[in-house]
Parts: sequence; C-alpha cells; structure tokens
Amino acid sequence: MQGGNYLLTFMEKETDFLNDINTALEKNVLKIRSRQSDFLLSVILNSVMASFISIISELEDGLEDLEEQLLSPEQADMLGIENIQQYRRNFRVIKKCILPLKEEISKLLHPIDNDLLHKASRPFFNDVNDHLQFVLQTLDGCRDMISALVDIYLSNNDRRMNSIMKQLTVVSTIFIPLTFLAGIWGMNFQWMPELGWRYGYVFAWTLMLILVAVIYFYFKRKKWY
Repeated sequence: MQGGNYLLTFMEKETDFLNDINTALEKNVLKIRSRQSDFLLSVILNSVMASFISIISELEDGLEDLEEQLLSPEQADMLGIENIQQYRRNFRVIKKCILPLKEEISKLLHPIDNDLLHKASRPFFNDVNDHLQFVLQTLDGCRDMISALVDIYLSNNDRRMNSIMKQLTVVSTIFIPLTFLAGIWGMNFQWMPELGWRYGYVFAWTLMLILVAVIYFYFKRKKWY
C-alpha cells in the first residue's frame, strides 16, 4: 500500500526478505530516505524480481539436469513421471505468484490511472518491468521444457514397451516350431515310426535345439534382437 510519503508492505509469514532493504534504509544507501515512497517501492519490486530470477534459474537448472537424465539410457529407466510433475507444480506456484505482480506493475506504469508515480521514478519502474518481462519469458521457456520432458518420458516408455514386445515376439517365434513338433509327436496314433525308433528321443531334442539355434542366429543377423 503506497501513499505520498508512506509505503506499507504485508507478508504472510516472517522472512528475511527485506533485511537488505532495511539495511539500505538505515545507512541511507541510494539516498532512499530523501526520495519519494515510489522509489522505495521500485527498490522492493526489484528485490522481488531478483528473488524470482534466482528461483527460476534453479528451476531451469533442475529441468536441464532432468532432461540429461531422461536422454541417458542408463538413468532414464529409473525416472518416473512424478519427477516431472514436481517441476510442473513448482512452475505453477511461481506463475501464480508472478501474474498478479504483472497486473500491478502494468497499472503503475499507466500514466492515466496512476497519480502516485512521479516522473523521476518512472525509469526505475521501467527497469522493474524489464526484469518482469525477462521472468515471464523464462517461465514460458520452462513451460515448453516441461512439455518437452513429458514427450521424452512418453517416448522412453514407448521404447521400453517396444523392447519388451520384441523380446516376447522372439521367444514366441522360437517356441512356435517346437510346439508344432511336440504337437505332432504327442498325437495318439497307433503307428508312428519315430516313437519306436531307438534314437527318436535324442533326434527330437537335437532337431529342436537346431531349430532354436537357427532362428536365434537369423534374428541376430537381421538385428531384430
């Protein structure tokens, strides 16, 4: 809340956020005491913007690290969608905090609706607005990065499922001819020459192992497995 010669600030809980500004007031840094209240407001808003920039930089670094992990075959399988969702929740909290500030700064910079902002202080608020636009642009980049991470995660899931299906297909293909042979020799016909042959059992095993080896090396040669 700002007036001609006063400025009131409200915070939900006690914090050291204003400690540097209080120190500047005590030591009269930037000659804050000799200026109007709108200049002090610009100093506080710049401090707020600096805090947002620091927080968003950490968010960006975390997203970049997560992207590297998702693109690494060794680490991607250990990550779940909850890792991305946590960053998305943090993004929404920051966005929720910054949007009201955007509206208030826009009102302050509007010369018609605002009679508390002195002409000499306008460049300081323009600087605040520049920082705000940087924060908003960076947030847009974070939003796009989160969407890209979701796409990478889903792509990794598809890749894992394709790998599993490929392995199951190879196993099924190997067992199809074995099942066929076992089905033929398991039929209850009275006359089956192989059943009475002395080496029939050894022959059956040998034939099955040869079929398994042939199919396996065929898949290897075609790079299907």
